[in-house]
Amino acid sequence: MAIIVVAGGLGIFYWQVREARADVVETWGMADAKEININSKVSGRVVSLLVDEGDAVKAGQVIAHIDSDYQEPQQRQAQSTLAAQYAQLQQVIFAAQSAQGTLDANLNAAQAKLTQATTAVELATKEETRYKNLLAVGAVSIETYDTYKAQLDDALAVQATAQASVDSAQAALLQNEQNQAQIDAARQQATALQSQLDSANLNLHETEIRAPFDGIITNKYVEEGSLISSSVPLYSLQDRADNWIDFKIKETEITDFAIGEKIQMQGRNDSVKVFGTVESIRRKADFATQKATSERGDVDIIAFNLKVRTNDERIYPGMRFKLLR
Repeated sequence: MAIIVVAGGLGIFYWQVREARADVVETWGMADAKEININSKVSGRVVSLLVDEGDAVKAGQVIAHIDSDYQEPQQRQAQSTLAAQYAQLQQVIFAAQSAQGTLDANLNAAQAKLTQATTAVELATKEETRYKNLLAVGAVSIETYDTYKAQLDDALAVQATAQASVDSAQAALLQNEQNQAQIDAARQQATALQSQLDSANLNLHETEIRAPFDGIITNKYVEEGSLISSSVPLYSLQDRADNWIDFKIKETEITDFAIGEKIQMQGRNDSVKVFGTVESIRRKADFATQKATSERGDVDIIAFNLKVRTNDERIYPGMRFKLLR
């Protein structure tokens, strides 16, 4: 009887434990990691592929070469065109600066002569007026008056000539100032050509394909000799130190989590336990984790994505982890 009682008690105990465990629903998530495709920014033929799938690469490491036969002539042409434009610009500047000094001197000289001629006209005008008045009262002869009248006419003629010289010198200076617009246009053209050269240099530099960050090559999409465009990826690169685990949390449990909370997780291999931090809780529902049943009043239970940042190099995308909290 004692044996029967003990056996019955143990049976009831294990049944209760099994039932308790059946009520516990484990939450599993899937690991993911930062992974990008590496493309060439220029079109061309793949000359060499320096790494293979599974290789570890460092940021800035050259991993492939694209044929530069198209980019090098463009660079040389851009260099030649820019050099010719700078030479033309220097000639225009030199000519304008040389002419400026001469034209300034010519204008100063013309203005000095105009000042002298104007003074002479003022004196001749006074003399002509004085002798005109004397002639009116018969104090001088007409011949004497005509002499001073002729001096005034000569002075006016000299003044007119001096004024014409000033006008000409000013016009020449104005024309030379307009050459500044040509200089500005030449400078703008040189700037545009410099941009073309910079672009050609950049394209030539882009024939060396470099790893953007430390990581592992997960896929190689092309072979040496392939003709590619910028839309064709060469490799995919995964960052081993930039990973996380996504969990689908039921709406009835999502309020139990908070951004910044520390989380413990366990892989399918019980020895693999990692810690992470809740990085985000997606505000948009993913799908129904449980369909409606009569027990729940015909209401679906919706899941929300919980992203737990780990950055643990032991984690590979696709691995499954159980949430321990």
